[in-house]
Amino acid sequence: MSVNPAVETTQSNRLALIRRFYLYAVVVASLWVMLATFDDLTRVLTDAVWAGTGLRVGDASYLRDTIARSVGALLVATPLFLVHWYFVRRALELDAERLSALRKLALYFLTLFALVMAGMHLYQWLYQASALLLGESLSGFGIASLPGHWLYRAVMLLVSGGLGWFLLAQLHADGDAGHESGRAGTMRRLFQTIVGLSGFGVALVGGANLLQVPLRLALERGDSSQLTVGDFAWAQMAAAGIASLLVGLLIWRINWRAWDRLIAARSEEAATALRRFYLYAATLIAAATAVTPAALLLNDILRRLLGYPSGSPLDALATPVSLIVLGVIAWRWHWGQVQAEAARYGDSPESANVRRLYYYLVAAIGLVLLWIGLVDLLRLLLDTLFVGGWALDEFRAGQATNGLSLLAVGAPVWVIHWRTVQRAAEGEAATARAERRSGPRRAYLYGVALAGALLILFDLGSVLYRLILGLLGEWGGGAPIWDSIARSGIGAVFWALHLLAIRTDNRLAGDEGEPAVDVAQRRAALEERIDQLEAALAAACAELAEL
Repeated sequence: MSVNPAVETTQSNRLALIRRFYLYAVVVASLWVMLATFDDLTRVLTDAVWAGTGLRVGDASYLRDTIARSVGALLVATPLFLVHWYFVRRALELDAERLSALRKLALYFLTLFALVMAGMHLYQWLYQASALLLGESLSGFGIASLPGHWLYRAVMLLVSGGLGWFLLAQLHADGDAGHESGRAGTMRRLFQTIVGLSGFGVALVGGANLLQVPLRLALERGDSSQLTVGDFAWAQMAAAGIASLLVGLLIWRINWRAWDRLIAARSEEAATALRRFYLYAATLIAAATAVTPAALLLNDILRRLLGYPSGSPLDALATPVSLIVLGVIAWRWHWGQVQAEAARYGDSPESANVRRLYYYLVAAIGLVLLWIGLVDLLRLLLDTLFVGGWALDEFRAGQATNGLSLLAVGAPVWVIHWRTVQRAAEGEAATARAERRSGPRRAYLYGVALAGALLILFDLGSVLYRLILGLLGEWGGGAPIWDSIARSGIGAVFWALHLLAIRTDNRLAGDEGEPAVDVAQRRAALEERIDQLEAALAAACAELAEL
């Protein structure tokens, strides 16, 4: 009985995948345990050697327990890793093993873990060194011995950093680093995206913390009645900012240079979905870092102008100001990179979808902020006209400041991005048709329409219920209906606006006759395919008859 070669090949591929999954799962788990337990063992041993009888971690039983647990785990995990790594190395003679996506996933995951540990140890070393240079006392760190602790950090930095370098060298030795195909390339880009965004986020937070120090000191001198020097540990904040900024910039810069070299070698890399996703995600993070504190800062300023301050001390303004400054700088730089790469390398279908996803996501965020701000202002207006008059109390001041601050932030964000996508969807060009058919646009339009319809259904129904109840003689009782009127009214406006956009998209699609053209082309393609299959079937029947 003959065996179908296609079935045999499929079974072999499935068995190879299962074997590969087993080997790399054990390698990942055992190496993870080895690095974590070596970290614990190094920490307690360096403390014990330098602290002596004054060991901070406790009595001798704790030390013995930690050493026994760590050494036992190492004695199990190390041979387990070595045996399975040996079989992994033997299998690399086959191209299918070296270029497999599962291998890339396992090695990049381990590299990420090693780099995270190295970054944490480098941060702690820089933080403690900076704090000591700025005058912080050694007792503030809660460590038994500074030389022993720094030796522990240095050893783990070398071990985890060396492990990351070793794993990256293994990936480069595979021969396809930078030009992987299929899912293997996705794994590498995903690793670079995570590393780049992590480094950028850490640097952004560190820079904001560092910028807060001079701002808070300046505000403290200007208003000593509200601030005291003892409540502001400026040395610790500055040290944390310096350490985060240096570690984040180091990680971000190395990753950025590596990706730049890949793009210089292969320009197609710049138009991949994950590369554009990285740039748009960094842009969105930077914009959120600037816009969110801007709304909070504006709210606080308006409350102070109206005579109802929020109660937060004056030095709290340093936090949003520093975030706004760093966020605007980072946003401008990343947005410039997005524009430059789009102009130089163009868009692939995948990167075009990433661009649309960014625009519609930001438009949705701006629309939510705009809706909340308008609801607050409309509710305040209705309450003022029909109930309480024009007297301003603390509650109304809070409504006014919340509404104005969210309106000032949400309106430009939504209008700018909405007008951009609307211009892209207008006309008869192929790009406009692709925009109207895109998934992000459909999800945005129908999502907003659904949210508006639900608001009308529940809030407007509540308003009509109260009105009908009043007509039946029960006007009093219950909460005021201004909230429901404001929510349903603003929701109805946005529902109608986006429903009109959906109708316009459908009308343009109908005017172009796109469905008819698609059906005709599909029919011709199917007929051609049927002819080819019939010819192949006739040839197979003739061969079978001869056999």
